Amino acid sequence: MSYTGHCNCTSISITLPQQPERSVLCHCANCKKAGGGAFSINYFVNEDDMTVEDPNGALKVYNDPNTSSGNTIKRHFCSNCGSPLYTLSPKVPGKAYLKAVLFERVSRPGMAVFEERQPEWVTISTA
Repeated sequence: MSYTGHCNCTSISITLPQQPERSVLCHCANCKKAGGGAFSINYFVNEDDMTVEDPNGALKVYNDPNTSSGNTIKRHFCSNCGSPLYTLSPKVPGKAYLKAVLFERVSRPGMAVFEERQPEWVTISTA
């Protein structure tokens, strides 16, 4: 069954063939700033599996050069409501870090990245 999420203003929707089994927590500083939280919850998916519908042309891209790897990543977001949508990195071509919070149901985390930057009060289990 397909799995569809959308930005806050519903201008952009993203559909996957099915709900991913697990999500990925990211504790990097940039994801925290882009999402406004102590971490970001993502789905690591094949870019080709995403169907992005943007009938009003609201999708914009921020080329983020401020990364620990030195690679510029592309942060896609809705220019109407500011919702972060997905991130593309040259380190993983063909893959996308899709923001899981776009969807009503979010899969349990299966792993975390940049855990050394995780606040000490966060105690989420990825097991």
